Amino acid sequence: MQLSDLLSWGVLSGGETAVGLSIGTSSIKLVELKRQRKSWKLLHFGIYQLPEDAVVNREIINNIAVVESLRTLTQQVKLKSRSLCTSLSGTSVIVKRLSIQVTNMKELQEQVFWEAEQYLPFDVSEVVMDFQLLSKPKEQNADVLLVAVKKSVLESYMSCVEDASLKPKIVDVDHFALQNLFELNYATSPQEATALVDIGASSIKISIVHQGIPLFTKDTAIGGKNLTAEIQKNLNLSYVDAEALKVGSGGSGMPQEVSELIHITVENFADEIKRAIDFYHASASGAPVTSILLSSGSCKLPNMSKTVEETTSLPTQVINPFISISYDPKYFTQEYIASIAPMAAIPIGLALRMGAP
Repeated sequence: MQLSDLLSWGVLSGGETAVGLSIGTSSIKLVELKRQRKSWKLLHFGIYQLPEDAVVNREIINNIAVVESLRTLTQQVKLKSRSLCTSLSGTSVIVKRLSIQVTNMKELQEQVFWEAEQYLPFDVSEVVMDFQLLSKPKEQNADVLLVAVKKSVLESYMSCVEDASLKPKIVDVDHFALQNLFELNYATSPQEATALVDIGASSIKISIVHQGIPLFTKDTAIGGKNLTAEIQKNLNLSYVDAEALKVGSGGSGMPQEVSELIHITVENFADEIKRAIDFYHASASGAPVTSILLSSGSCKLPNMSKTVEETTSLPTQVINPFISISYDPKYFTQEYIASIAPMAAIPIGLALRMGAP
């Protein structure tokens, strides 16, 4: 499996159905979309909780558990196609924007990879690299986006997917999948940038995008599992019971101690998002961030959007993948669609990438 298709975003014309698979730290999510002329319709969505510590910091630790979970989920979802696009993220993936001095465009790849070595925390022999030219070279300077991933992590993901009788055709990055979804569903402005923030189980992924280009990306190793661990420790509960309390945190009868832990965690998440945006504004000359879109399960924590908006002073809302993607109300109720929307964002973005030629 090569990463030659990794750095691609935008929705193009493709096959009849397209499948996106996201293997997260706490769950696996699977989406199948059906093409309807120039638009897409939700055909299937499935989510399956992984055993504790099967995936740690987006590295697969328990291959057998992941393969079994994938098999169970695909049986439940009943996919029409087994070919799919999946993604990577976390500390094993490096996304870096570089300005390269180019004397000969035929030697661009060699120059990019040579320049990239100084940014890699791993030995160059341990990674697979790819890049995309972001704009036409000006005065011998080329603006490129580099992605590098540890071979061992890539091979582990591909092995699990293939052992589950699925066919991984494209490897993407979570940041780009979220951008795919955003650009399909939301209008963009040449003067304004948007912060796409995915608050997952083990990380907060932040992408600042402007006119189809990811100007800034950041992966921070805090997420929903930190809250689960705090609830588990403070209330002396099992991981499963602590997770259940967290997931049900919007309901009545929530213990005061859990409410306080949620409040602290939400504030910590909001502070991290503000720091990232402040860093972008201080270090980049790109368009200013004027809005924030949140995704993934942890963005549904009580007062998450409100706290981020108050902390950053920027309009904040939960992303809606179904502005431009339709669904059959006979099979999916509005309540169900609203409940899965933030969790479905990345796998839908991956399915859109799979739908490209």
